[in-house]
Parts: sequence; structure tokens; C-alpha cells
Amino acid sequence: MVTDEKSYDVTGELTPDVTGTYNDAGEFNGKRYYQLAGNGWYIHWDGDINWLINDNLGGPGANFWRRSQPTIPGQFFPQDGAVGIATVTEI
Repeated sequence: MVTDEKSYDVTGELTPDVTGTYNDAGEFNGKRYYQLAGNGWYIHWDGDINWLINDNLGGPGANFWRRSQPTIPGQFFPQDGAVGIATVTEI
């Protein structure tokens, strides 16, 4: 698998706890996506205008965070039951 060798760190006081390092996991919706090691959480492009952090690759589901920007690093805002602002930095 070809990777872009980027990883991202998610921090914040978040419920559910999705903090940690997300590593390149492949391509989805025409962009790279990242998975939290040992967990079923992803950072991925929704194919429209949003980056998402959620446990459902392919849709927002419940308890997710959204960033309506073309790049990943920055703040992701809670949606549908998620709590706290997730800060994502490239590492």
C-alpha cells in the first residue's frame, strides 16, 4: 500500500474518547484517510465539503466531529452527541 506518510494527533477532552495518533490507512472518497491505532475511529473526507472523525467510514453516524475546511489540521466540532472540540495536528 502506498501511503503519504502523514500521521495526525487528536487531542481534547472528548466524549467518546477519540484522542490519539491516526495513521494513514488508505484512500476513501478520493483522499487519504487515517485510522486510530487499535480502534475503529477514522479521520476521512465525506466526499463533499467536510473532514470527519467517526467510527463509520462512509458516513457520519452518531457521535462524530466535523471540519468544513479543505485541510485536516485544525478544530473539529462535535455533532450528534459527541462532546468537546477535537484539535487535530499533523505529526
